[in-house]
Amino acid sequence: MKLNQLTLEEDYRTGFNNLVEEFYRPCLESSNYYFRSVGYFSSSVFLLVGPEFIRFAQRGGRFKLVCSPKLSPQDIEAIEQGYNQGKSNNTETVTQSICEEIESLISQKQILNNTEALATLIVCGALEVKIAFNRNASGMYHEKLGLFCSSDDSCVVFKGSVNETWNGWHERGNYESMDVFCSWREGRDRRQTQKSLSYFGSLWDNEVQGLEVIDFPKVSIEKLQAIAKDSVDSLSPNDVSNYFKLSRESNSNADKGWKPFEHQSEAIENWKKQNKRGILEHATGSGKTFTAMIAIKEHLSDGGVVLVLVPDKLLHEQWSKEIKFHIENISLLKVGAGNTLWKKDGRLKDFSIDQNSPHKRVILATVHSARSDDFINFITGGNHLMIVADEVHEIGSKINSNIMKINSGPRLGLSATPKRYGDEAGTKKILEYFGGIVKPPFTLIDAINSNRLVKYQYYPSAINLNEEESDEWEKATNEILVEFAKAQRDDNNKPIINSKIQIMLIQRSRIAKKAAEKVPYALSVIKDNYQNGQSWLIYCEDQYQLNQVMQALKNNGYDPLEYHINMTGDANASLYWFKTVGGIMVSIRCLDQGVDIPKISNAIILASSQNPRQFIQRRGRVLRVCKNKHYATIYDAIVVPTDIDNEPGQLSLLKSELQRSIEFSGNAINKSGGHSLVKIAIDLGIDPNELNLYETAGIEEEEIR
Repeated sequence: MKLNQLTLEEDYRTGFNNLVEEFYRPCLESSNYYFRSVGYFSSSVFLLVGPEFIRFAQRGGRFKLVCSPKLSPQDIEAIEQGYNQGKSNNTETVTQSICEEIESLISQKQILNNTEALATLIVCGALEVKIAFNRNASGMYHEKLGLFCSSDDSCVVFKGSVNETWNGWHERGNYESMDVFCSWREGRDRRQTQKSLSYFGSLWDNEVQGLEVIDFPKVSIEKLQAIAKDSVDSLSPNDVSNYFKLSRESNSNADKGWKPFEHQSEAIENWKKQNKRGILEHATGSGKTFTAMIAIKEHLSDGGVVLVLVPDKLLHEQWSKEIKFHIENISLLKVGAGNTLWKKDGRLKDFSIDQNSPHKRVILATVHSARSDDFINFITGGNHLMIVADEVHEIGSKINSNIMKINSGPRLGLSATPKRYGDEAGTKKILEYFGGIVKPPFTLIDAINSNRLVKYQYYPSAINLNEEESDEWEKATNEILVEFAKAQRDDNNKPIINSKIQIMLIQRSRIAKKAAEKVPYALSVIKDNYQNGQSWLIYCEDQYQLNQVMQALKNNGYDPLEYHINMTGDANASLYWFKTVGGIMVSIRCLDQGVDIPKISNAIILASSQNPRQFIQRRGRVLRVCKNKHYATIYDAIVVPTDIDNEPGQLSLLKSELQRSIEFSGNAINKSGGHSLVKIAIDLGIDPNELNLYETAGIEEEEIR
């Protein structure tokens, strides 16, 4: 197959994809040239792709590799001194390192055939290797860029964390990810491939500033000549170790090595004790998806059908990959997120019927589609059907709760915060349908203590509404009080929040969320704390505030990225760049759930939600574990009144703002983070001990937006 005929994803990652089978191997088989720049020199990749790479070379394929030597601290010091003193012994230091690596490879009898193949490829010119190192020796050359090219000028570029090693490519090795660009795709893909080709050419010709790129040492080639065969055609692909078979066998048992943690096993056992009904209240990063997969696989093994519900397209894609990875021989029917085949020819009814079938059947549906009458009427309910709802709080709304008409057997809900705030009726529906919370919950502190999340520092800052905003808040408060007085009462004589009051509360909350003082606050935090190479996220309320923050940053010499659903540019490209390079990303609500960027180390919260679920999710988004990330830092703009006597309507605002701040402070490394705000509360005559985090005016907003 030609390179431009391959069906390639935009990104690949360990756990969701078999990097070798799905990407590396088909690209290699369809290419004439393979250009690669990686972290360090190693031939261990040939243990994995040995036979295929031999065939690549035998049909005329050519491989150019730029890599780094494995340098000891003494080597790095010698190179640094050499440059500082104008000496030319740096090549000798690098040569010595490469020679030691070659000698080590030759001495390993178990990979001797592979090393002979490596030697033959280098000596015969099928593989050209150059060595790169930093001129100032301030660290190793550690770039990871790859290009597959064919004779018709088609090109595939991949960038990411993958080294050219066994651990890099094999699914039993490291956890890796990469983004892919194809020259035959218009726009950013084509530009990326052109830039990458140009860059690799400059790198190969030693024209990249700050790097020294030298030819593979002659003395190392001489060592290889002693074991090399006469020609590439003399090599037998069958003589080198073939790990493709191992790769396929490993993939047939995808959960090999994936063992549940204690809290996951306990959750499943307690769920079973509740007659396989209940909601897992587990914090972000706790592995809720994998926990659910344990229950799903068991139900499928008994011949049942599983319906998985997700709130949006992004989670639909993520669950699709998870299901395919963890469950072999799966039959997956996709509903929503652009998938419409389920509507045709009674497919949903036939797929979900209770029958003695060897096929493992999973229906993956967005909430938006699953709540429709077409879906409700045609899915076959019964004890054979298991329902799993991710972000289960989403289905408690008036419209989405239509889903809970479906009759089923086992039911499992997943959410870090299953309670719907300001919607007791919706929460009650969810708890009754799914069977309550499975005890014990797995809290944020549990996740931090078990190293599922990193620790964090919390720095709240008090800001005020300006005069105009304060007047708007007082006016909105008085109007809300009038509506509360007219509202119906529940059995406890508490006013029932109707849709009109909901809208009024949301509109009032946005006055605080969009406070004018928040923009200069964000800029000040960036100026005082941001350093190049870091990854910062700024949560904004809406497009207007986002634009203000973006402009303020640009006016002060920063180059921020934006990411939100309605952006005019390439959202995926923006997200890719941020994941790869870092910087400052300004975002709206779409990062609350579903998008994981573990390298985010700092966050500024401007959209100060009064809904605990939202601000807890935003905190969790920043605490994801990432290599070399030891803790996270959260900056929070807290709106407080200047004078409670003159601004009585802001009392409820202050209480909800302090609830968030005190809860965040209580779990932070720096316990004193909220002391200044507690003092403000005391000065205003409020007892912080009387604040209850969950008795907030915050409400669900997904239907209002």
